[in-house]
Formats: sequence, structure tokens, C-alpha cells
Amino acid sequence: MAERPENDRLDSGLKVDRQTIREIVGAAGAALAGYGAWLSYPPAGFMVAGGILVGLAVLGTLRGGK
Repeated sequence: MAERPENDRLDSGLKVDRQTIREIVGAAGAALAGYGAWLSYPPAGFMVAGGILVGLAVLGTLRGGK
């Protein structure tokens, strides 16, 4: 089959940068940490998730919301 010229190829239009991947992985990690703590002791899951959210709020404030 003949190869299409470079400018004729279809572009998917979905662009994911590194920061988006970091945020997705971070959110998944936070969810897993909270769920793992909840499996051990249910109130601990809420404490871990709350601690992570407070930490993110503090970091966001210190960075100036950028």
C-alpha cells in the first residue's frame, strides 16, 4: 500500500501534554491512597483524602495559583 504524504495524514486532534498526565496520575494516586486507608479503617480514608486536598490547597496558594 502506498504511503500517504506527510501533510495528508489525519491528525487525531487529541493533544495531551506532560502536565495533564502528571495531574491524572496524581489524582489516581490520591484516590488509591484514600481507598487503601479506607480499607484498613474507614475514617482513615477520609483523613488521608482530606490531608491530600489541604496539601494541594496550600501548595496552590504558595505558588500563587499559577
